Amino acid sequence: MTARDSQPDTAPPPREPLLAEGRWAVLLLVCGGIWLHAADTTVVATVMPAAVQELGGAAWVGWAWMLELVGAILAAAGCGLLAARRGAGQAAALAALVFALGCCVTALAADMGGFLAGRLLQGLGGGALVALCHIGIALAFPERLWARAYAVVALVWGFSALAGPLVGGVFAEAGYWQGAFWAFALQALAAALAAPRLLPRQGGGTSAGGLPGPSLALLVPGVLAIGLAGVLAAWWLAAAAALAGLLLLLGFLKVELRAGVSLLPRRSLPLAHVRAGLVAALTLTLAAISFATYGPLLLQALHGLSPLQFGYITALESVAWSLLALLTSRLDPRVEGPCLRWGPVMIVSGLLLFAFTLPRGPLWGVILAALLQGGGFGLCWTFVARRIVAAARPEEREQAAGALPTVQMLGYALGAAAAGIVANGLGFAGEGGGAAGSAETLRDVARWLFLAFLPPGLLGVAAAWRLSR
Repeated sequence: MTARDSQPDTAPPPREPLLAEGRWAVLLLVCGGIWLHAADTTVVATVMPAAVQELGGAAWVGWAWMLELVGAILAAAGCGLLAARRGAGQAAALAALVFALGCCVTALAADMGGFLAGRLLQGLGGGALVALCHIGIALAFPERLWARAYAVVALVWGFSALAGPLVGGVFAEAGYWQGAFWAFALQALAAALAAPRLLPRQGGGTSAGGLPGPSLALLVPGVLAIGLAGVLAAWWLAAAAALAGLLLLLGFLKVELRAGVSLLPRRSLPLAHVRAGLVAALTLTLAAISFATYGPLLLQALHGLSPLQFGYITALESVAWSLLALLTSRLDPRVEGPCLRWGPVMIVSGLLLFAFTLPRGPLWGVILAALLQGGGFGLCWTFVARRIVAAARPEEREQAAGALPTVQMLGYALGAAAAGIVANGLGFAGEGGGAAGSAETLRDVARWLFLAFLPPGLLGVAAAWRLSR
């Protein structure tokens, strides 16, 4: 025995391969689903000004996002059951086909109504794909690999955020914004063909016992009623719609706490970390959607940016999210608490900076605000997901993993609906269906679209700090 052999082995254990034991197929499906949904979202942000100019309907801009997200929530609620009965491969193939159909309807739209119908179908397909991604990670990867798997998701999301504006900007500047949706329809068809081959037997688990019908019957009309409040001209009708929406959402929460089949992990909701994590996810995403919804139109109207220019400014938010998520996944676990505390603070700081820089500039301030907001999510989101799933009861961990993207999409949908109320209430939509011509009106819109969302943002900060304990 040599002197080297006699020394104790102090080398760190080898790092477990992320793609071992057949996990590569699940990760490939995850990356493909994230690419389709995330890149399509940034494409919409880029082409929306051109679509509004051609189709009109500026008052309904928020609905282009809200309907997609409502469709995504509906799909996420049912895709677990579909995956359990038919296998994740067939479930993903069906989701991709619905997504492709939505792209075709959007590309063929002759008015804003057709555009919105296509967005609803895209949400149904894309939402199912995203939910299957989160369920697949929870099922196929041990808990010790979740952070690395979510980091790969964040990296793909960041790449999608970079590529999406390029695709949309090229088609928009060529005067053919519809071509971006035809391109994604072809990709979705390819994914539909490949999915059953990649995941022929991967089921969705046994926890998906049925559809939460009563919850969805209250949630969907509640979100739509709040969105309707943003486009009604009479103030009393708008107020009645908003009140009805809030009452329906309160009814949804009451049903969720008692229903046998629910969207949320009902038995785990009383646990402090699960409750705080879901509240943080809901309020922070609700507060942060305004820039993605109205930012491109405001950047074009107030600062004269081209589709490629404002597309890449909006993409910076997702890129910052992805890069920081990747970096934090490799840090010492002891930094988890500080990341959960200071990430939301960065998000709220970005909201404030948007409010002061988007109306009059400078543009570098708008860019910094996008980096702060996206970087804040990147700093904390992986740990929010990990703590929610780890804190849930063992029999509800799969449902908790699927609940996070559902709550995230609900936050975005409610935020888009509320942003429509703020924007249209300040006179954003002109008489001809386009954005209002008054620069001062648009500056007011650009300011209050962010200041109005500070309260839910601060609530998200408080919930995240509680989660970090």
